[in-house]
Amino acid sequence: MTDAQDSPAETVEKTAEPKREGRLVSAALALGALAALIGVLVSLYRMTGMADGLDETGVMILALSLFSPVIIAMFAGGVGGIIASRFKGPRPALAAAGFIILGLVTAGVAYALFGVDASIALALGLVLLASTVIGGLFSLPRHRLPVVAGLLGTLLLLALMFLRGVLEASSKSLFSDPLDRYGTFGSLAPFLAGLLCGFVAFQYLRVAGAGNRLPGFLFAGAIPGAIWLLATVVAQVGIEAILAIGIDEVPALDEAYLTLTFEWQYNGAMTVLFAGALCSVLAYGLLLPKSAKRP
Repeated sequence: MTDAQDSPAETVEKTAEPKREGRLVSAALALGALAALIGVLVSLYRMTGMADGLDETGVMILALSLFSPVIIAMFAGGVGGIIASRFKGPRPALAAAGFIILGLVTAGVAYALFGVDASIALALGLVLLASTVIGGLFSLPRHRLPVVAGLLGTLLLLALMFLRGVLEASSKSLFSDPLDRYGTFGSLAPFLAGLLCGFVAFQYLRVAGAGNRLPGFLFAGAIPGAIWLLATVVAQVGIEAILAIGIDEVPALDEAYLTLTFEWQYNGAMTVLFAGALCSVLAYGLLLPKSAKRP
């Protein structure tokens, strides 16, 4: 072997750099995250914002509406880290800077919107900052394509959640009994949503040529459910903090509704996590050619 030729080890080292997602995918994730953040903050303010501050009813509405801002902030944190890491420089540092800056901006906007109630505005801002940072941690792994695939699945999950909200607000309810509605949405709908998210993640990795290692497909399929599950934990902490600040005693009916909501959120998140991971693994085993799989 001459000096002009590369050794096999050098060749592997040169080709070991992880692939990047295309600009079109990055733009779609960035626009989706930005639109979702703006939309949910504006909607939250229109629903609960009061010129003289929040009364107890407004505080309760804010608490019950906190799930959507938290999961969207967590998704946006992951996207912010991925987008920031596209610039030249140390990738982990760029990703961390991206989601921290995005979290600070989001928290600042939330504080400004509800600044008339300084304590509640501060609690809301800290919850959204924590959500963005936790979501941004998903952007730190060296191999980014499984993360991008999972974020695409999460974007689909958010769209399905929005559709669910539209259906629930529709005058033509699909269910005559609210408990039947929660039972169906709490079991079948999250499972189907998880399957769709897992298949989207698998299909992106397949088309992007991200390699054929099973752990990457499993991780990508599980990301949407994992983000939802973490968002539910953060939202529960934030709701309890906001209620402790703004309400002396939560009415029994509202307490029961919160308990039902938490139960549905946790069950839905774990169902999506399981179904997404299961779908990506099954698709890996059934749809990828055997010759392309690595041991």
